[in-house]
Amino acid sequence: MLQRWSYTEKRGETVPKDTFFNLSLEKQEKVIRSAISEFLKHGFEKANVGVIAKQAGVAKGSIYQYFDNKKELFLHAVNWSMKLLMNKYQKNVISMNIDIFTYFYETAAPLMQMLREEKEPAVFVQEVFLGRYGSVKDESMAAMLKVADNYVLGLVRQGKENGSVRKDIDDQTLAMFMTAVSIKLKENLLNKAKSAGDDIIGGGFDKYINYIKDMMELLKNGMGDRTCS
Repeated sequence: MLQRWSYTEKRGETVPKDTFFNLSLEKQEKVIRSAISEFLKHGFEKANVGVIAKQAGVAKGSIYQYFDNKKELFLHAVNWSMKLLMNKYQKNVISMNIDIFTYFYETAAPLMQMLREEKEPAVFVQEVFLGRYGSVKDESMAAMLKVADNYVLGLVRQGKENGSVRKDIDDQTLAMFMTAVSIKLKENLLNKAKSAGDDIIGGGFDKYINYIKDMMELLKNGMGDRTCS
């Protein structure tokens, strides 16, 4: 899936130079996917910009015409991966007439199947979330949360419109609460799977579905519209 960012998003959330955005969408994607593959294999410090360039089919010097340094490339790869996965997730939304908590639970398994189709970006985001890239941990987590916050805020507003989310608390507070709970849910789920030697994205997800259901119930009790039965 090729990413199409607006000018505001390009300048506000990502850091490539304009020369990067002058490339075709196909070439942009090839550069970022090559970077993701290299970061997954070797981490941030040991990742080789020359290898990334070679895999992307560009000269090594071209990478520095697109990004000031490797960190900027890394952070854009995080941003790009998050948006890729969010966009794919949104495409699976048939209707938001059901409450968002039921929706999250019912689409959890299909979401895992979708992530398998984009395993490298999904694993990359997972590794960033778990703090594997220590030297850029804080900045990469901030980049992830910025994308996630905008997405969750949209879900909260949709939830208020269809009556599944309480209206007596402002949107930002609800989004912050939902994001915080979601982060801890994902952190605990990934750590449980890691301790058990399970590959959630690769197929070891089904045994955790009841855990997700319980957490969604707790979330619903805190955010759900109390005027609805």
